[in-house]
Amino acid sequence: MKVNYIIVGQGIAGTLLAHFLLKAGKTVKLIDKQHEGAASKVAAGIINPVTGRRIVKSWRIDELLPFAEQTYQEIEKQFDIEIFIQKNIIRSFENNKQFTDWSVKSAREGMTQYMSDDYEGTALNGWIKSPYAWGEILQSGRVDVPLLIDNYRNRFVEKGILEEADFDYKQIDFSEDLVSYKSIQADKIIFCEGWQSAFNPYFSYLPHEAAKGEMLIVRIPNIKLDKLIKMGVFIVPIGEERYWIGSTYSWDDLNDTPTEEARQDLCKRLEKVLQVPYEVLEHHAAVRPVFKDRRPIIGLHPNFSQLAIFNGMGTKGASITPFWAHHFSDFLCEYSPLDDEVNVNRIIPTT
Repeated sequence: MKVNYIIVGQGIAGTLLAHFLLKAGKTVKLIDKQHEGAASKVAAGIINPVTGRRIVKSWRIDELLPFAEQTYQEIEKQFDIEIFIQKNIIRSFENNKQFTDWSVKSAREGMTQYMSDDYEGTALNGWIKSPYAWGEILQSGRVDVPLLIDNYRNRFVEKGILEEADFDYKQIDFSEDLVSYKSIQADKIIFCEGWQSAFNPYFSYLPHEAAKGEMLIVRIPNIKLDKLIKMGVFIVPIGEERYWIGSTYSWDDLNDTPTEEARQDLCKRLEKVLQVPYEVLEHHAAVRPVFKDRRPIIGLHPNFSQLAIFNGMGTKGASITPFWAHHFSDFLCEYSPLDDEVNVNRIIPTT
């Protein structure tokens, strides 16, 4: 069997890269074990154009966000589903200084389309504890990443182009222009493995800094929330009185096993916000792929041109992956140059 590309991993990165390669007329074979603890399977898919304590625009959001919206709308039409949900984020401020900083920055050029300081929060009275003030992040929302991945997985299975299996690096064989994996020949193997790339013998030299995150799905009855709330914890409506609550960060204990400590931490943070009862329905953990400079890792292996990596989308995956998947597809199909900010060649392997 001969294909243009073997893609290892079918999280949001592998799925969207396959989307654009197939759209370009290329043939692909995906290999994925469907680990329940994969970060994409439990992600809230939050799109947030304003981040950090310094209150700055997310990296390159002016070009990344419009492309993401366009891509998700195309996929929605293709599958007749809703995956891109536009709901603004409101974030709380505990004192006048915090709110004043927000108000000043929201009036600056280039920020007015993403920030507002006039959200009153009256719709939250009675079930959310009132802070000093609210700010609103415009053009934000969420992507239903699990629904996106599941629909594409079903499509890939129907087409016979997805193999549900672990990838065995020892089965890779190189020839002058091709690479083989078991009985499959390809122009390139592209690794979209998330944090598992730390164990990939060809890309383990990269500066991996994986972080474990835990989250809850809770039921809060008899309320209708049309915003995402950031108030010591993220409260994200996902339908049918269910809410995604998250998340935690841990740089140790890197596995997908939920812990009682994280559950209690999330519940305590949620209870500082809510004035109404809730019920915990689910508790999940996953390991996020993180690299030192917090930028995607994209490109060809420095010594084996038949191997490539598309990884490191991180917590911003919902907003940045469509643009970079298209960018990498163009590089692979049309030999257009890779952006220096994401090119894996910016990292020099150590010996």
